[in-house]
Amino acid sequence: MLVGQRRNRIIELLKENHSISVADLCEILEASEATIRRDLSILESSGKLERTHGGAIYNESNRINIEDVLSSREGKFLNEKQLIAKKAFDLLENHDTIVLDAGTTTYELAYLIGQSDLHLTIVTNSMIVFKELAKNPNVELIILGGKVRTNTLASVGSAAVELMQRLFVDKAFLGTNGISLNEGFTTTDMDEAGIKRAMIQSSKQRIILADNSKFNKVYINQFAPVSMVDVIVTDNQTNKELLNEFIERYDIKVL
Repeated sequence: MLVGQRRNRIIELLKENHSISVADLCEILEASEATIRRDLSILESSGKLERTHGGAIYNESNRINIEDVLSSREGKFLNEKQLIAKKAFDLLENHDTIVLDAGTTTYELAYLIGQSDLHLTIVTNSMIVFKELAKNPNVELIILGGKVRTNTLASVGSAAVELMQRLFVDKAFLGTNGISLNEGFTTTDMDEAGIKRAMIQSSKQRIILADNSKFNKVYINQFAPVSMVDVIVTDNQTNKELLNEFIERYDIKVL
């Protein structure tokens, strides 16, 4: 069962029964406890349910019809994104100051950080990422305020950009919609590009997290040329010849 299908089934079960335990969900959906708890965390962040001790209840007061783009995208290339997140996690050192933007791959990295005991200072514009990071008591969190995009639950716009421009971090971990040798790193939304650009400019080391589906794609808004990025973290299915071309032309590190 795909991630999106599993989460839709969780909502259906909650609508039918009002409440359900993690143990029952594991049995019905044939999924691990860790997987179910992560699903419940994402669904709670989207306002679809409320977590309880050992389970969840349906959030009947939720009247906002949110286009849950994160949920629909997360089922795609999940194994690749988890592999990328593990590679990115290995780049972290105790007491790093970092920034994480909104996205499904950065969410996987946030999940690993939340389960760890690393001491970090982390800036993010994502409410979903923020919630995972908050599970690690050693993390000092800064969330960027601003206009919230309901389909990604990320803050964007001038207020978020202005705050980011006043901060300086060691490492930026960012997602992208497209990567091109000539056009660089691009995304679909102008406001998203603006906050990503500010994150890039405020970081000493710039790290892009991208699965193989993002390569050779160009979208309307560029947030960084390839020359501004230090590291690309990708999965094992990405074309090796293309990656070598990035390395040779831009002297960029690829993991």
